[in-house]
Amino acid sequence: MQGIDTQSQANVARMEHQILDHVKQALRVTLGWKVPSSGLSRKVSSVRFTFQSFQRHLERLMDLEEQDGYMVLVAEMKPNIFSRVERLEQEHVEIRNAMHVLLPEVEAISEYQSEEFEEVCEEICVLLEQIDRHDEEEIRLLQETMLMDEGGEG
Repeated sequence: MQGIDTQSQANVARMEHQILDHVKQALRVTLGWKVPSSGLSRKVSSVRFTFQSFQRHLERLMDLEEQDGYMVLVAEMKPNIFSRVERLEQEHVEIRNAMHVLLPEVEAISEYQSEEFEEVCEEICVLLEQIDRHDEEEIRLLQETMLMDEGGEG
C-alpha cells in the first residue's frame, strides 16, 4: 500500500511543479512586459496578481515537499545525503522570508512609483533565479536518490 501513496504523492508533486512552472513563466512574461508610462497601472496590477498567485503556489509546493514529498523520501532512502535535504529546507526558509518581504512591497506599490516598481520587479527576477537554482538542485537530489544503483548484488 505504501507504493500507492508514494505514487500519489509523486503525481501531486509533479502536477504542482507544472502549475508553478506555468505561473512562474506568466510572472516572467508580466515582468518583461514593455508598457508606455500611461499603461503602467495595468502592469502594476498584473505583476501584483501574478506574484500573489506565484506566492500561493510556491508555498503549497514547498509545504508538500517538506511534509509528504521528496524530503521525507530522501531521509528514509538515503540518510547519507540528508545534509543536502537540510540545506534545501534552509533555502525554503530563505525563499519564504524573501517572499514575505516582497509581497507587501508588491501589494503597496502604485503606478506613480515607477522607479520603486522597477526595483521591486528586479528583486522578483533575482528571486526567480534563486528558485530556478533551487529547483535544479532538488531535481539532482531526486535523480541521485531514485536512479543511483547501490550495487552489492554479486
